[in-house]
Amino acid sequence: MISSKQIYSRNVKIASIKLANGWKGTVTREIGGKRFSKKDWINSLSQPELLFENTEKILKTDGRNCVVVKNLTVAQSQFKVAVKRDFPVMNFCQFFRSFQPAKVLRNFKTALKLLSYGIPVVFPCAALYRRCNLFTRQGIYITKYAERSFNMHDFASKQLSKISAENFAVKKQLCQQLATILASLHNNNLWHRDSKATNLIICQDTAGKYKILLADLDGIKRYFLRRNTRQLQSLWQLAASLMSIDGINRTDYLRTFKIYCDLVDLETAQRKENFLKLAICAKAKHSRSKLKTIANE
Repeated sequence: MISSKQIYSRNVKIASIKLANGWKGTVTREIGGKRFSKKDWINSLSQPELLFENTEKILKTDGRNCVVVKNLTVAQSQFKVAVKRDFPVMNFCQFFRSFQPAKVLRNFKTALKLLSYGIPVVFPCAALYRRCNLFTRQGIYITKYAERSFNMHDFASKQLSKISAENFAVKKQLCQQLATILASLHNNNLWHRDSKATNLIICQDTAGKYKILLADLDGIKRYFLRRNTRQLQSLWQLAASLMSIDGINRTDYLRTFKIYCDLVDLETAQRKENFLKLAICAKAKHSRSKLKTIANE
């Protein structure tokens, strides 16, 4: 059965579906210029558990959760997707979260919201979840896979370690994009509480140009309290996650910070003080991460 509820978000048309064995979800009606009916999606996703079979590669595995890449066929059209599985931990906090929509559905809606603001994200295809009583037992989030892509940390360590005019131009371009994304979040009353480099994807189009996309949307939150503190937190957390990369230097951090300040209209008198605060917090976070890594070895 399929509910008649349909949602529109900046030309992205989506619909709610129901599948067998208690599975529900929301799907995108158009991907890459191709339109799909709700029946097309139900036929393709009729057995969600099989989405993790015949995969092309595994991007991440963490306990009961994992992210894989595979070819998905919908109405005889095949496209490459990233499929993320989430098994919520059953604990005291999860009891209160159970009154909210499933996490994969929240991420799906967040992606649509960011697209409506013009913020680049990995394109959402579907969010499936299965509930038992109050609790979400399993969630599956499907996004379009970005070809020729790396997370920002891997890209910086592998591609930007050499000093060259080409890499200098690429870094300037990425600084502009990164500052624009963070500023757009802030200007729309949002912040990223987990803004590390591994949560950003850099992909290359057919013309050779690089583009940054937000990938893991769990950390996108609305401001409620401590707006100024949280605004800075997004900046120093990202800086801390890149401090081990030789190809990233102080000039890159300063350039990104200056562009960001211009976009959010931060007063010139506050910039020097805030940049020093960012540097102190980033170095402290980086040191804690190094000590934690050594302790786990």
